[in-house]
Amino acid sequence: MSNFKKNFQSFGKSLLFPISLLSFMAIFLGLASALQNPTIIENLPFLANETLQQIFGLIRKLAGLPFTYLPLLFALSIPLGMVKRDKEVAVYSGAVGYIAMLIGMSYILEVQGFTPDTTSIVYLMETQGLSEVAATLQNALFTNTLGIFVYNTNVIGGIIAGLMGVYIHNKFRETELHQSLTFYSGKRFVPIAAALVMAFVGILLAFIWPLINQVIVSIGGLISETGLFGTFLYGFTEKIINPTGLHHILNQTFRFTALGGVENINGETLVGALQIYLHQLENNLPFSGEATRYLAQGKILHMVFGMPAVVFAMYRAALPEKRDKLLKFFIPGLTAVILTGITEPIEFTFIFISPILWVVNAIFAGLAFLIPAMLGVAIGNIQGGIIDWIVFGALQGMDTRWYIYLIAGPIFFVLYYFSYSFIIKKFNVMTLGRRETDFEDTEEKETTVKVGNEDRIIAESIVNGLGGMNNIVDVDNCISRLRVEVKDGKLVNEDIIQKTKPNGIIRPDENTVHVVYGGRVTKMRNIVDNYMYETQESAVAK
Repeated sequence: MSNFKKNFQSFGKSLLFPISLLSFMAIFLGLASALQNPTIIENLPFLANETLQQIFGLIRKLAGLPFTYLPLLFALSIPLGMVKRDKEVAVYSGAVGYIAMLIGMSYILEVQGFTPDTTSIVYLMETQGLSEVAATLQNALFTNTLGIFVYNTNVIGGIIAGLMGVYIHNKFRETELHQSLTFYSGKRFVPIAAALVMAFVGILLAFIWPLINQVIVSIGGLISETGLFGTFLYGFTEKIINPTGLHHILNQTFRFTALGGVENINGETLVGALQIYLHQLENNLPFSGEATRYLAQGKILHMVFGMPAVVFAMYRAALPEKRDKLLKFFIPGLTAVILTGITEPIEFTFIFISPILWVVNAIFAGLAFLIPAMLGVAIGNIQGGIIDWIVFGALQGMDTRWYIYLIAGPIFFVLYYFSYSFIIKKFNVMTLGRRETDFEDTEEKETTVKVGNEDRIIAESIVNGLGGMNNIVDVDNCISRLRVEVKDGKLVNEDIIQKTKPNGIIRPDENTVHVVYGGRVTKMRNIVDNYMYETQESAVAK
């Protein structure tokens, strides 16, 4: 795998750190908001209890943590996800660099005469004669971040600081200064360099950000003009590029930049679909369907109804004697996709054996975004499982039109089922359970993994299957896959890895192995890390 591709995938994966926190906290924000919703309280009077309402208010404040400091979280998470050695130094330097960038930008803005007062909507309308719309757009350029008045670079600013933090760390981690300055050499020099370099980056941003902002706004305008087709295209593109891991970048672009919308709410300008929705959620305001069309509402049909239909189609197409084993195999994946919206454990069983099924899957994913947008649904958050449907749909009141899925969902299930059934039979697609050899070694796998019932046995199988300790260069994971870089791909033994019951094994190139574990991936990563660490420590002790 090329360095560029590896770095790009690492970058996409690093975005999951703040997004996972965002998603988790959003559930609590949604629940607390629902329990403080006047309509809900009217129907459940006991919720009006002052103590309960204070507790719900505290939960909402705490749940708002990632939304308030999201750019900083990105500046921290990118070095954490991309740097291989001395991660703590890189993360610390990312924070220092981000603050330095803000200070550099703020200083130039002050020199240019831009302050909170001179950029307010009222000031711009009264002194410069701008219309309310023009004044609002001008005001949207600025914000206060960590108490510093700067251009509203939002998450992009955090990403710039994070990427620069990675570069600065790798560039200066081994810097040796003059003997009189030895104390500041090596790791200690990295945050110093970050402060100096990123202050300069902030100064540059003060001059070029207005141009960048204009480009983003223009592109967002073009997509908005495509209307519903743009919504379909978003869902289709997100799904079709899913195997590359780059869909995370597409998602964040629409969630946190003007591509996802710009709205002025009670004098405050919000940028990005997710930030618009969460502001409305936090303040008990009506939800904007223009923002939510890029959010969870576009995934519910696909995940809660589509993926079960896919499994049912494969179940019916499987050999009769294989059906029970196939169902047992898919139960964990079905649970994950319906509850949390993680689709890889199911999709990766057919994506690489049938391009036709994958394209059809992407088309249906596009329709899953299009249909709710056409019918005026307004459900936010990002996962798209049944939890989002209930917490951000049903519990937020009838205005979200959550009930649309009660009708559209079964229709979607039928469309998915008959489409997949037809393609599997028409083109004789060998989905799981259609071969005589499928699951034939299940008993052996279960016996092997259960011996001693210890995680160490599983980890040993993974490591040995990857060619042994000396063949492993790096072990990482994304939301569903264990990503491993190996020295010699010929030493990889997939039969040994299969003993750990993965959902699939993918070989993007000769030196990269992706082992798909779905919702189990975090545990598998941990036990492999622990096994490798203990083995290395044991070798050193000897």
